[in-house]
Order: sequence, then C-alpha cells, then structure tokens
Amino acid sequence: MPAIAANTAPMEVVSTITPAACTPSLSGGGVADYGTMSADILKPGRITALETRSLSFTISCDAAAKISIRMIDNRAGSLVNGIVASGSGNGSLGDDFNFGLGSASGKNIGGYLIKLQPGSYTGDYRSAQLMSSADGGTSWQAWNSGEVAKGRSFSWSSGSSNSVDAYQNIAGVLNIQPYLNKPENLSLSQEIVLDGSATIELNYL
Repeated sequence: MPAIAANTAPMEVVSTITPAACTPSLSGGGVADYGTMSADILKPGRITALETRSLSFTISCDAAAKISIRMIDNRAGSLVNGIVASGSGNGSLGDDFNFGLGSASGKNIGGYLIKLQPGSYTGDYRSAQLMSSADGGTSWQAWNSGEVAKGRSFSWSSGSSNSVDAYQNIAGVLNIQPYLNKPENLSLSQEIVLDGSATIELNYL
C-alpha cells in the first residue's frame, strides 16, 4: 500500500506575565511647607525644633506585590552632625536618621527626622505592621518606633511572623521633624531657605 502522509497543525502555549506596577505618593505634592518664619525663633546656643508636619503616604499597585522602600538623602552633604540626636534628646538617633536641610552662605542649616507613624499603616485596608531590614531584605524585624534610617529598607506585614506580605494598597502617615542649627552657626544677614530633599525608592521583593 502506498504511504499516506499525515496532516499536522502546530500548537503553542504562550503568555507574558508582567510584574505588578506600584506607585508611591505623598499628599501636598510631597512638600512639608513651613512658610515664612522670623529669625526670632532661633535662640543663642540652642537647636530649634520645628513642629512636626504630617503627610499622607500611599503605595498603590495594580496587583498585590511584596515591596519595600528606602529613603535617599539628596542633601546628605549639608547635614549638621548630631543635630537630630541633640535636638530630640534621643542619643540613639545617630546621623543615619539625620537628613540634611541644605545650606545658606556656606553654613549648613540643620537636619530633619523622617518617621513612618507607628499604628497608622494599613495594607489592603487592614492594620499592617511596619517592618525593617538592615541587610537589603534578607531578614526582617518589626520596627515599632517608625523612625527612618538611611540604608535600611522598610516594608509591611500582617504581623504574624518576621516576614513581609504582599499588598495592593498601603496607606499611612509620614511625619517630618526638622531641627535648625544654633543661630551663631548660621548667616542671618540674609534669608535662609530650608532645602531638605529626599527620594523614596521603591523596590520589588
């Protein structure tokens, strides 16, 4: 019998799975505005603590994702060493927690503390525990103080273990607490403009 060739039809299974896209945002355009202040608030020999400003902080993703954030100080060259520890009276807040406020006439203005307000954060509308990692996300621990250190990563968890959870929406409060240098260390013959700047870097875990 002559051979009969079989007819064939190819079939493939294809797809592209894209990672979740997340966007961080801050209320007020991310600006903690202290307006115009008189030099009279500065007292000789003293560091001046300004009142805390609070910003709403959210991270929105198009699907649940494990993410972390870290803060990058864009004015690190202008920080006044030890000003956050001295101004707050908390000696444990070294310069890892100290973000620069810029300089005026060659004099550094001061520093500020960033705090992810404890108890304010939710993940997908349920209470979320703030977590911190000092090794780039290899290990995590609860971070109940909320104070932000440069070089640390921060994320959120349901609180059931020393790990982080995937969320689609994270929301809470970010506080800013500035400390101004002693007036004798500043040039008060002209206006001094506070110029603190930091970047929130978001990473996918």
